[in-house]
Amino acid sequence: MNMFDSVVIACEQTTLDIAMAIRSSLELFRLNAYLHFCVQRKNVIDFLAGKIPDAEYVVLCCRGNHAGESGWIAPGEDQLGMNFGVADQVNGEWKPAPLFLRPDNIAEYVRLPGRTVISNGCNTGHEPLAKAFLAAGCKGYIGAVGSVDQDSTALFTIAFFYHLLCHERDSSLRCSDEQAAERAASLDRESKEGTKVFRYYGTED
Repeated sequence: MNMFDSVVIACEQTTLDIAMAIRSSLELFRLNAYLHFCVQRKNVIDFLAGKIPDAEYVVLCCRGNHAGESGWIAPGEDQLGMNFGVADQVNGEWKPAPLFLRPDNIAEYVRLPGRTVISNGCNTGHEPLAKAFLAAGCKGYIGAVGSVDQDSTALFTIAFFYHLLCHERDSSLRCSDEQAAERAASLDRESKEGTKVFRYYGTED
């Protein structure tokens, strides 16, 4: 990654503040950060289908859930996955119509070939989800294997890109996606909901 490369960020109403914090920092790093604020279900579907600017990295500011835990999920959805709290028109009225991505339906929605996806939702870094994104054509996938607070989520994502750009500060340095994720995760090794819960998965795994 180099300065002036693009990063695309998707968020919904409950994650807008995190997305704004990330975008501001990436722009400070002189990256082109495109923010897609998703209100309608169609917004998320189009984003996941790849109707976005050309960019190697995609950040999903979403809510996550794990089987057996309550969270920001659609009614009846208590499985491992990620949720976007959006709306849709039903009989002429706007109603909640969350889009819930599970390992078994990711192939239906996700068309992000060759991209690395960073998910900020709690519990969205478990292997079944990661493998589903990779099987759908993503080059890499990063997510949290436990609960994570919004400060840690923002800090991890910002630090990930900071480390990817290390050669811009010192031409003798280089950092792979996996190394950048490991370094960003190491910022807080103590807090159970801190940066240490993030994991990297690549197509070589």
